[in-house]
Amino acid sequence: MSPALPLILRACLGLAAIAVTAAAADPKRKAAGQTPGQAARAAVSTIAAPTDPAALQVPPGFKVELLYTVPKEEEGSWVALAVDPKGRITAGDQYGGLYRITVPPIGTSTGAKVEKLAITVPDVTPPPGTESRPTPKRAQATDGSASPSVGAHGLLYAFGSLYVMIGEVPAKHGLWRFRDTDGDDQFDEFTYLREMRGGGEHGPHGLALSPDGKSIYFANGNYSDLPARLDLSRPVRWDEDHLLPRMWDARGHAKNRYAPGGYVGRTDPDGRVIELFAIGFRNHYDLAFDQNGELFTYDSDMEWDQGTPWYMPTRINHVIGGGDYGWRSGAGRWPDYYADSLPATLNLGPGSPTGTVFGTGAKFPAKYQLALYAADWTYGTLYAVHHQPDGATYRGVREEFVAGKPLPLTDLVINPLDGALYFAVGGRRTQAALYRVTYTGNESTAPAKPAPLAPEVMLRRSLEELHAEGTGPVAIATLWPHLGHPDRFVRFAARAALERQLPEIWADRALNEKNPRASIEALIALARVGRKHYQPRLLDALGRLDLAQQPADLVLPLLRAWQLAFTRMGKPDVATCARLAAKFDPLFPHADAFVNRELVSLLIFLDSPTVVAKTVPLLSVSEPPTATFEQIGGAQLTARNDNYGKVVNSVGANRPDRQQIAYAYNLRHATTGWTPKLRVEFFSWFARTAPWRGGSSFSGFIQNIRTESLALVADPAERAALDALSKPVAAALAAGAISPQGPGRNYTVTEATALAQGHLTGRDFARGKGLYIGTACIVCHRFNQDGSGIGPDLTGAGNRYTVKDLLENIIEPSKVISDQYDSQQFDLADGTTLVGRVVGEENGELLLMSNPFMPDEKTRVKAAAVKSRKTYPVSMMPPGLINSLNPEELKDLLAYLLSGGNPDDKMFKR
Repeated sequence: MSPALPLILRACLGLAAIAVTAAAADPKRKAAGQTPGQAARAAVSTIAAPTDPAALQVPPGFKVELLYTVPKEEEGSWVALAVDPKGRITAGDQYGGLYRITVPPIGTSTGAKVEKLAITVPDVTPPPGTESRPTPKRAQATDGSASPSVGAHGLLYAFGSLYVMIGEVPAKHGLWRFRDTDGDDQFDEFTYLREMRGGGEHGPHGLALSPDGKSIYFANGNYSDLPARLDLSRPVRWDEDHLLPRMWDARGHAKNRYAPGGYVGRTDPDGRVIELFAIGFRNHYDLAFDQNGELFTYDSDMEWDQGTPWYMPTRINHVIGGGDYGWRSGAGRWPDYYADSLPATLNLGPGSPTGTVFGTGAKFPAKYQLALYAADWTYGTLYAVHHQPDGATYRGVREEFVAGKPLPLTDLVINPLDGALYFAVGGRRTQAALYRVTYTGNESTAPAKPAPLAPEVMLRRSLEELHAEGTGPVAIATLWPHLGHPDRFVRFAARAALERQLPEIWADRALNEKNPRASIEALIALARVGRKHYQPRLLDALGRLDLAQQPADLVLPLLRAWQLAFTRMGKPDVATCARLAAKFDPLFPHADAFVNRELVSLLIFLDSPTVVAKTVPLLSVSEPPTATFEQIGGAQLTARNDNYGKVVNSVGANRPDRQQIAYAYNLRHATTGWTPKLRVEFFSWFARTAPWRGGSSFSGFIQNIRTESLALVADPAERAALDALSKPVAAALAAGAISPQGPGRNYTVTEATALAQGHLTGRDFARGKGLYIGTACIVCHRFNQDGSGIGPDLTGAGNRYTVKDLLENIIEPSKVISDQYDSQQFDLADGTTLVGRVVGEENGELLLMSNPFMPDEKTRVKAAAVKSRKTYPVSMMPPGLINSLNPEELKDLLAYLLSGGNPDDKMFKR
């Protein structure tokens, strides 16, 4: 270990002693590196200004202009945009107010006029269930009684108003309507329409006007509770539906956050009726309707899960009424193949989804008018997603439309008055700016006609109309023939409509259905909404469908139907379990890897006496290189990031085998069929796979699998021996560290920024990497699959930060603390003060993670003993970590961070 490392470690551990902890997953700071297009561009980072449009990658014929550089200290960091009826842009500061921008005419990029809007958002929250209330007129706006801070995450002009989704001001979370009632071009009436319980970066987000112009859709992330008074719901009877107990995130993220997760809702213009439209998202920031009125969103991954079987990349989702898109917290994320959820139209890989918009109204070639534009904050990429019809849904093809470094994209809009696309960069108080994209090429920009709707889409829509109806034989007769439709989205819509009907009316028909595909859908519906007394007949009906004889596309849906029969109706008696285990035992192992995952969990649940003996040897079998690997998430990771391939090749055997992890995850609950030899073979797997690398929670998940498995070993002596056998050898965290030579200095942001200005060329890659380790960055942060996950992943830092923003985060870490990483201070009745993060609640006690270096250790605090709790304003990251570096060392470290760990970056050319 280098001499410098213990000093920094002591500083970090000193902070741990006062119990400052990192919050959970940060969707804005992800693992992996650059896109292919970004790797091909010169890696030139401006110091404090936004990226020069000339350095941005755009398709031929398109032009990007920088219209306005936001003065950060005065106007904040912009994350939301909307176009008003006069063609002006309204922008929202993440933590502050609203700004109106009169953009210069097409043909000039100078002369943008920016004014701060006079906004009064009163400090009142309507009690649950009350009607919305308008505020008094602007006379109250200047009397100091209300905060000018808005913290808008969503903006929408509609119905003669500006609708604002407030996501950052705790007392005001939710949907507001601002109006100009006296015609002076300023808002003077501020009405709180609906409280949305939740806030911050996983709270209430974007807004979209419905295609018929009658309602407003909104996107709420997975830290948003359902509205206090939910009037209608298209999804029914959602649940977790895990056959074996789910493992929560190893670092505490979203613990005890249950379905529906993130959701899409809609409301009338006055906020009087709220309907839950679709569920099962992690953290989708925005919504967009295509030219045919179909709804899409760009949902987040959970980057800490990378390397696990349950990791799912960021994805484009086609959002239909009653849809469930499978997000469940921790290791509970549903795979795409579950029949009661819906798959993505396109998986994009690691990233941080922000704004989305279709090109409707843009003066672009037809292909780009019909595209969905999806912004990624972390990797500075604006995708154009071109959707091709695929039955009742679509299949997406991605194109990097605009990409840059840094380019932390937040929101985007099409201005129908000038036909341009406008996008903002910023967020987290980073340098914000407003850009414009126009088309200057030779192709026609005449309004494009959307492709005609496929018959399957029209059929799906007609079935979705039944989601709003009550019970009735007519509805059942209408939907039933479509339960066996070959299109998955049609079947889903038909089953969702069936689940709205009283099962007593249709249960017998479901139990006697002869068509295998229709039978599976009907039995899934009965399992989800029927009473437990149906279970014996349900199991008999499922048993008539011979799994071994089913076509390949029905095997996984049939297994899901079996699972739901147990998750919803309970575990059968011992004799029934034994009979069913004997039925499924001969089918395992199967030729399909995903079928094996589901069979293992089912057989363990049924207490199969043979499943352990069959599964443990598979822990030595490598994951098959099949096309289905893309569905697991690994293929996107490689395709998304040039640098990732170099990292994987350099670590070789350190790449995790997801199939083996899936087996081990399920075996942790097996209680039947173990022998001493099988236990030794199983627990040897943990030491053998210790070098595997993944996301920030990866090693914690593996350790928790080991811990739970050891707990099932009854004999203390055997358990101690297996503990020693399976204990991973600690990695040499400081391998490759370089000690700073100094002399150092007490850097300020201004001084350090000036040192870097124009000097990040000809740098020393090896020294930058060594100093990253030697200054203990690796102790708290991950970078290209290395290091700890206590703090945010730094791999994509160069794609989202200017040098000044990066230095500000290092030198003044408490200046901006994302709600994804904050801690809380608890003042107790006995005078004790604790600082940490709540990761759960059991039996009236809060489970407080108070030491980030020991995230598995929890302090129990009686909830009744807490007098007050508030956000702790000090970052867990100590200031001054770079003060041991001399200027040349600092520049090498900065170059290493901004390059994403790429030794071929131009900053290292000599």
